[in-house]
Amino acid sequence: MQLFEWELPELRPRWEPWIRAAYAVFAVSFALTVVVDAFVHETVTLGPGLIDEAGGALTRLIGQLGGVSPRWLAVMFPLSAFVLAWNGIMLYRGLSRAEALPRRQIVSFFLLTVVLMLMLYVGLALAGGASAAMGHGFFFGFALVRHYTEWCGALLARVPTIGYLPYPLPLVASIALVDLFHYWFHRLGHTWRPFWLLWHRPHHMNSYLTIPTTQPVFAAFPLFFILSVPFQLGVGVCAKLFYPSTMIAEALFVRMVGQIVLIGSHNTALYATFWQSRPLRVLSAFFGEGPYHYMHHSTLPGHSLINLGGPFFMLWDRVFGTYVPPNETRPPIGLAGAPRLHLNPVRLALAGLLQLGYELRHNRGIVTRLRVLFGSSNFAPAHTKDYAVP
Repeated sequence: MQLFEWELPELRPRWEPWIRAAYAVFAVSFALTVVVDAFVHETVTLGPGLIDEAGGALTRLIGQLGGVSPRWLAVMFPLSAFVLAWNGIMLYRGLSRAEALPRRQIVSFFLLTVVLMLMLYVGLALAGGASAAMGHGFFFGFALVRHYTEWCGALLARVPTIGYLPYPLPLVASIALVDLFHYWFHRLGHTWRPFWLLWHRPHHMNSYLTIPTTQPVFAAFPLFFILSVPFQLGVGVCAKLFYPSTMIAEALFVRMVGQIVLIGSHNTALYATFWQSRPLRVLSAFFGEGPYHYMHHSTLPGHSLINLGGPFFMLWDRVFGTYVPPNETRPPIGLAGAPRLHLNPVRLALAGLLQLGYELRHNRGIVTRLRVLFGSSNFAPAHTKDYAVP
């Protein structure tokens, strides 16, 4: 286990200007990504009922926007420019104000994000190798995600529209149903052991949130390859039930407005900014972002199972009794008990896999091993080891 024992050294003061420059570059890059992503995001987010399944994302966009009104374009382009500038400025402010987070920790958790993303490509390479061994060629397996996305699209094309709602109710119903699926998926990420250890735990590790040091929710190996299929099917079915035609223009507008407050959901230094501004607080409440989602990262008892949902003032959290309003003062965040973590990004990325491997090796009995693999996230076998904690 010597490979996982090293940690990053302390950063020297003379590197500070370079770090600030890196913040600025990341802020601009992230802001551009947010706007581009809002326009060309794949089916997994908007759902096949809101966006056509055929072709690439950019091709779909061009085809769908061909008939939109000039009035929509006149609203959307200034909104996009504002969101781009807003996200860039707020991200840089959040990073430059992160006094409580040591520079070494920023670098370590940013590298954790990089490692998690690289692990996805390693998984695709393994799929490519298996595909080549079976005679289908390496790149057939490497394109695994595209293949099962196309399969999901073909399956969803058969889903009937069970009822027609007057415009714009189909968009509202689709977003609400998609969020219901997302709510329970997210809730399982906290309550079911494999989802927690292999998928969602890295997202909650950091005790001081910034955008580049908050791990992407779906960047988890190997669960990403398993989760994407039910997620696409669940989202797609929800979105297809009430409207047979695409509503790409409306969906893009809603998504773009939501990007204004999404930046505050995982940014410790901006908590007070979003809480004290009434317009930002109301918009955050509507989308379930900003300080409302930040509360979900709190280490306070029971807070890992609050504020799991999103749009329409956290509708499903209110229905299922998991809604908690934000505190005026910023809550402590991180894993329960606020343990001190290793700063080795490779070790943190593999902590869930290593823990499951250790527990399967050192615990006996088929029932115990099944609970290790598929039990509640609260289950702890007699012999266990947390590789994320020294």
